[in-house]
Amino acid sequence: MDFSVKKEQKQYSQEIIDFARENLNDSEFYEEFSMDMWKKVSEFGLLGITVDEKYGGLGESYETAAMVFESLGYACKNNGFIFVINNHIWVCQNLINLYGSDELKEKYLPEMVEGKKIGAIAITEPEAGSDAFAMVANVKEQDDCFVLNGTKMFISNGPIADIFIVFAVTEEVPDKKITAFVVERNFEGVTTGNDIEKMGLNACPTSELILDNVKVPKHNILGKFNYGNNILTGALEWERCFEFAPHIGVMQRIMEQCIKQANGRKQFGKPIGSNQAVSHKIAEMEVNIEMAKLMLYKIAWLKDQKKSAYLETSIFKLFVSENYIKTCRDAMQIFGAYGYTKEYEMERELRDAMASSIYSGTNEMQKNTIYNMANARYM
Repeated sequence: MDFSVKKEQKQYSQEIIDFARENLNDSEFYEEFSMDMWKKVSEFGLLGITVDEKYGGLGESYETAAMVFESLGYACKNNGFIFVINNHIWVCQNLINLYGSDELKEKYLPEMVEGKKIGAIAITEPEAGSDAFAMVANVKEQDDCFVLNGTKMFISNGPIADIFIVFAVTEEVPDKKITAFVVERNFEGVTTGNDIEKMGLNACPTSELILDNVKVPKHNILGKFNYGNNILTGALEWERCFEFAPHIGVMQRIMEQCIKQANGRKQFGKPIGSNQAVSHKIAEMEVNIEMAKLMLYKIAWLKDQKKSAYLETSIFKLFVSENYIKTCRDAMQIFGAYGYTKEYEMERELRDAMASSIYSGTNEMQKNTIYNMANARYM
C-alpha cells in the first residue's frame, strides 16, 4: 500500500476546499436545502467523481474520492448539504454504476452526474431499521412489469429525489430474498411525505416514501432478481466509508478552531491551552483524526482493488462517529459558554454530529458485526 499522496490528489483536494469555502457556506442554508448550491456542485463536477467518462464522469479512483470528500467536510460547514451529496453519489448513483445494466447506466448516470436528477436509497421501514432484512415492502410480478407495495421511512433526500434505489422482498421462503429496483419519482403510485423535522442535518430533506401498486419496468432491476441481499450489503460498505469521510474533515476544522481558542483566550493570566485539561482534549482530537485517516485510506484502497471491506467499514463507522461526537463535545467545553451560543456554531456542529452514531446502522449494531466477524475469524 502506497501512502504517498499524488500531486493530482493534492491539487483536487485544494480545489474542492477553495470551491466549498467560496460557494457552500451560506449560513442562510444551514437549515434548509439549497438548489442553487446543488447546481454549483453539479457544475463543479463533483457528482461524477468516480463515474466512467463515457457517462460524463471524471473516472477517478476511490482513494482520490476519499481525499476529496475529507476535504469537502473540512471546507464546507453545511453538514446537511454534504449528506445530500453523499446519499446521491454513494448509495444511488454508485450502485447504478456498479450493478446497473448498460441500459440503466445510459439512462440514468449522465443526468445524475450533471445534477439534473437527484438520487436516494430506500431501505429503512417503520419496523425495519437496523434489522434491514426485516423489511416487508414486497413485489408481485406481472407480465410486463413488477408491482411494488410498501412504506419506507427516514429516507434522506426523499422530498427532493427523482430516482430511488428501492429494496423489496421478492421471496419469503425458504430464505428471504430481496431485490433492488430503480424507481423514478414520476412512476404512478410513488409519493413522499413532508420533510421530517430533525435535531440536525436539516439541509438534507428527509421523508417517508410510499409505494402504492407502483409498476416498475422489468429492466429496472438493479443487478439480478433476488440479488438484492448482496447489493444491500455492498451499499452499506459504501455508505459507511464515504458518508463518514467528510466527518474527518469536520474534526480537523474543529480542532484548528480549538487550537486558536486555546492560544487566544486567557484565564488566570495565561492561555487556556497551557492547562492539560484543554491541551489533552486537543491532543486526543489529533490522534483520532490521524487514526481515522489511516482507516479511510485503507478502505478506499480495498475498494479500488475490488475487495470486500465490510468489517473494516464497520470499524471505521464506529470509530469515526464516536470520535466525531466527542470532538464536538470537547470543543464546546473548550469554548465554554461561547460554544453554547449559535454565533460560534459549535452547538450546530454537535447537533449535526449526534446522528452519526445512528445512521448507516447504529453503533451497537456495528459492535455486533465486529464481534461476529472477529469471532468467526479467530475461533
